Amino acid sequence: MVASFLEEHPLKGMTRAEVVELLGPPTPTDNWEGTEMIYVLGPDGGLMAIDHEWLLIELDQQGRVTTFEVVSD
Repeated sequence: MVASFLEEHPLKGMTRAEVVELLGPPTPTDNWEGTEMIYVLGPDGGLMAIDHEWLLIELDQQGRVTTFEVVSD
């Protein structure tokens, strides 16, 4: 589901404001210190689903998305 969303809404090049308009405010967390914007996506797709998936977004100096990735904790 996340992959199809990201295909439909490419984040690269969006401004911080555009990302917040699309996804809402970032998730407050102490994980991934130094990452610009972080969103919790929910439990991962595993059988035991004890981990969560997160969307990590990095911005350039102009406040535009340069990279993003989905990771599990």
